Amino acid sequence: MLKGKFWDLIDVGASYEDVEQALVELVAPFGVKVVSCLELRSPSSQASPFIGRMFGKRDGEYLTRYRKLELIKHDVVAQHVGKTDLAFYWDDVSHLAITREQKDVFAIAAEHGFKDGLLSPFYGMHGRIGFTGFWGEDIDKDPATRRFLDACGAALYRYAYRKGASEEPGYPASPTVANAVELTERQREVLYWVSKGKTDWEMSRLLKIAEPTVNRHVELAKQRIGVRTRAEAVHYALMHQLIQPF
Repeated sequence: MLKGKFWDLIDVGASYEDVEQALVELVAPFGVKVVSCLELRSPSSQASPFIGRMFGKRDGEYLTRYRKLELIKHDVVAQHVGKTDLAFYWDDVSHLAITREQKDVFAIAAEHGFKDGLLSPFYGMHGRIGFTGFWGEDIDKDPATRRFLDACGAALYRYAYRKGASEEPGYPASPTVANAVELTERQREVLYWVSKGKTDWEMSRLLKIAEPTVNRHVELAKQRIGVRTRAEAVHYALMHQLIQPF
């Protein structure tokens, strides 16, 4: 279990302001200046992208401009969120910006002091797709930093969901163990290790079972939950408290 002010505050459901301040202080040594939790899809209409703030206030001017100019239509970073299970840096996808409009998205972000970033994707309930974003000018690229920020991102999403911080009206109540599907102990185990970024081979070593058996348990868990990807299964398990994030 990770220790510290941020983790303690989200455990007790503290105020948005206190959680944001504690998290920014926690990740500042890695070059992060602003943290936000944003949604890309509305459950009521999946026809067009939607940017809705779940958490984070200090990037308001940039997000307002982002929406007004409909930058998401050309944002290769945001568009990559639904294509991966893993946290990624802007540098990982910046080469995909080919058109002038796509390159302008990075230029506009830089005007607001955001020259670098890491996104931690989430796949929530009711078709919700989004990310926790860590923004700055020169974010640490060490693999351990990526994993740590990804863990922070998952924790922040759980907190934001439970606090009902979305701007969208009618935000659904937080899922609980009571209304969760039933998973076997082994299925919960493999999803826990998937949440840690472990490969099937690594999990086979940790759990002392064959690699194909690991994959079978993951696939059965996905089938029971009713999702397509491992990331969706992990986030379901986290949201319903079937596994613990740390």
